[in-house]
Amino acid sequence: MTPAMTDVFISYKREERARCVAIYNALVDLKLSVWFDGRIEPGTDFDREIEREVRGAGAVLVLWSELAADSDWIRAEARTGRQKDRLVAIRLDDCLPPLEFASVQAIDLFDHRDFQAGEGWRQVVGRIGRLVGRPGLGDYVHCEQEADPGRWRGWIAANAGDPLIDRAKERLAVLDRRPGGAETVETAPSVAPPPESASPSPRITDRAPDGDMLRRYGLIGALALLLLLGAIFLFRQTGGEGADTPATEKATATAPAEALPANPETVPMAAGPAAPGKLAFCRPDKPYVFTFTPGRTDLPPLWNLTVSNAWLAWRECRGPVRVEGHVEAGGGTQADSTAMADAIAKELVLKGIDPKAIARAGQGDAKPLAGTAADAKENRRVEVYLMPPG
Repeated sequence: MTPAMTDVFISYKREERARCVAIYNALVDLKLSVWFDGRIEPGTDFDREIEREVRGAGAVLVLWSELAADSDWIRAEARTGRQKDRLVAIRLDDCLPPLEFASVQAIDLFDHRDFQAGEGWRQVVGRIGRLVGRPGLGDYVHCEQEADPGRWRGWIAANAGDPLIDRAKERLAVLDRRPGGAETVETAPSVAPPPESASPSPRITDRAPDGDMLRRYGLIGALALLLLLGAIFLFRQTGGEGADTPATEKATATAPAEALPANPETVPMAAGPAAPGKLAFCRPDKPYVFTFTPGRTDLPPLWNLTVSNAWLAWRECRGPVRVEGHVEAGGGTQADSTAMADAIAKELVLKGIDPKAIARAGQGDAKPLAGTAADAKENRRVEVYLMPPG
């Protein structure tokens, strides 16, 4: 029996494995079957399996770097992809691909942390989608990046048979339930996707492949929390507190943090210090930032991409996580900043971060961004710091 064709073969240099795994997982999340040598079964003939996979793949994705450009093996794999007109090229650093591939456009993905949020990633996925018979895949990424209900509706109407159709409908339902949403739109009926050319690849993580169901219930809990906080805010505004309560005391009042959800696929925090090679993923000096919409405390656009990147880095770091909510002066409350921190913390847990690793707090408007006016809308944000273990 002839094995099913893999959608994407990834060619990379071993020293770039961390970057490769992040890209692999991002492609698997798009329900693509992906192969790279981290999946070679024990006892197999290494050279023959690679040769079989690269020749049979729908797309050959080459991750160029200074090290990769010097590899005869990677050049051979790239040459196979080009001969079959299936080559997709990415640059991981400011390298020059080999001269024979100069005519093949290489997309720059220099940003390790947020590569899924950019135009380059959309181009890469769009090219792969066209090669494997899923032409709407690049537009799906665009929908994820912009979180626009109208764009989601258009994608659903045009891609009823895509394996991501159910997830797209869930994304649209979440956006239509956001506070201030004016309408609920009936989406196209579900159409069973055609059989995939190969079975979906497992994520290189210790969690289940798809956390959409968990995420859905987490969002329902977040919306319930928003309603509760709104009632508390109205009560305080209409006289629930004494008229003589100082404004500064009100500003520093702390809203109680909601319990984090349970996740059976949780990865435990490291018991001791991280190995030296893992410390590069612990970035206490450069947080992951989620910018919220003014006047809103629900999950912001692009939250899922940044959460995924934070999760992938934490899985290597495995230290404490500090989640801080911040608001702009005059436009938000302490309760708002706490609700925002809670919402992001829940998504981190649903991804697989140990709840015991997470400390979250609302900072109110006490910490505006450097060089920014205290009332600037950019201050309405959540910052996630990955601290070294131990």
